[in-house]
Amino acid sequence: MRYPHRRFDAFLKDESGLILAEALIMLPLLVWTMVAMFVYWDVFRTINMTQKAAYSVADLLSRQENPISCAYGDGLQNILSFLTPNGHPTMMRITSFEYDEPNEHYDLLFSFSPNDAIAPVNEATIQNWEPRIPELSHLESVFVVETQVDFKAQLDPGLLGLLIGVDDQSFGEFIVTRPRHRRLMMDPC
Repeated sequence: MRYPHRRFDAFLKDESGLILAEALIMLPLLVWTMVAMFVYWDVFRTINMTQKAAYSVADLLSRQENPISCAYGDGLQNILSFLTPNGHPTMMRITSFEYDEPNEHYDLLFSFSPNDAIAPVNEATIQNWEPRIPELSHLESVFVVETQVDFKAQLDPGLLGLLIGVDDQSFGEFIVTRPRHRRLMMDPC
């Protein structure tokens, strides 16, 4: 009767093969972590590069002394697409307006989106932007560069059932900039 008990005790105390068992348990978690870190890194890199590209476009526009042309606006779209990583589809809208202090109203100067990718803004929409716009004095002008980048994950989020939690989505920027000269204007298209 003691013999099976001793063999069972010896079996419980035997640690050979333990590393292999632990590795089999931890390997799926390690693979999931590496894939998840790659996907999350790609998301944050895309957000960062998109923001930098949008600010670059806003800076280019802030330096304009003369009215910009439609060709210039289309060129800005090309710059935005070039500066955005991995060729994600990009859209942009430029809206210029000034503040009419006696009437407490924003007057639209122009709203332009290359290739009409985003619908132009009207004056009623600009009035709703007030919490996002800094305080302006009478006839002071600002312009807004809105960008939208459609992010598509390079790896399938459900790759091998790993469920990383990153789906395809859009990232946008809303950048309010004062022109360095009187105001930003655009030639009719």
